[in-house]
Amino acid sequence: MAEQQIRIYTSKDGQAQLEVALEQDTVWLSQAQMAELFGTSPENVLMHIKNIFSDEELVDFATTKEFLVVRQEGKRQVQRRIKHYNLDVIISVGYRVSSRRATRFRQWATRVLKDHLVQGYTLNQRRLAERGIEFNQAVDLLGRTLINQGLVSDESQAVASVISDYARSWSLLQGYDEQQLGTIDVKQPGMLALRLDEALNAIAALKQSLIAKGEATELFGQLRGEGLTSALATIEQGFGEELFYPNVASRAAHLLYFVIKNHPLADGNKRCGSFLFLWYLRRNASLLAKPVEQLINDNTLVALALLVAESIPDQKDLMIRLIEHFILLREASDL
Repeated sequence: MAEQQIRIYTSKDGQAQLEVALEQDTVWLSQAQMAELFGTSPENVLMHIKNIFSDEELVDFATTKEFLVVRQEGKRQVQRRIKHYNLDVIISVGYRVSSRRATRFRQWATRVLKDHLVQGYTLNQRRLAERGIEFNQAVDLLGRTLINQGLVSDESQAVASVISDYARSWSLLQGYDEQQLGTIDVKQPGMLALRLDEALNAIAALKQSLIAKGEATELFGQLRGEGLTSALATIEQGFGEELFYPNVASRAAHLLYFVIKNHPLADGNKRCGSFLFLWYLRRNASLLAKPVEQLINDNTLVALALLVAESIPDQKDLMIRLIEHFILLREASDL
């Protein structure tokens, strides 16, 4: 592994010591190393990897790379080109193995990856901070959310994917530099509001559907004070002719945030907030660059809801920008 950065990872039980290659902002392990790390056989790891690629969860060519490795074969040392897999594959295998050692590795890998990114992209970190986005907040939020959500779950994988797409996407930096992100200054007149009575009727219908499937109780969707009324009214507010939230992305992002963080309902705030978020986007679909389903899939929505729920108040601006990042608006010339 010439010219690669090497870290040694030792699992809590002291059994696994691995050389880990850091390159292109990720961690690389071989099939044999993953087997040792997760306490399973190389054949079992290979089976999971094949399933990951066959299910199109990940793409082979984008997540694998060959490294030149020195190996001891009998009495001699030889160099072999060994296929390695990046952190996306490692985590995916870890989810499928679902062991305690896999959980500890993900906690470690998150810390190492954060250190590597921060050290390697100091300039970009500064540019992010200058534009009101705290890179460290994004990575810290990732770590806290994964830990609090138990790490070994499909939801946690979705959270990691969302943060990776946002915090590690340097094309986003270019977009900010060139003022190309539509959610910054775009004004969209003619947005359709979401009325309280409509929202309550829709939540009631959702509640009955979930109760029928045994996924909710009578507490689901019950109002607590005027919080929902306030959330729906706030996103429509302005001063004079200037709207506080001038486009669909800004309004939808704030609606999701307000419902989840302010707990206007006795139960089901994340589910109802996500439901109203999608409904608002669909109501204003004519102002979006793509159909809602192409912008926000189920995994992304679950991840955004979890991240909002785990975020602290100081991270509100970060969360709003994070949500807006996934909502592409139509250009004014197309309207």
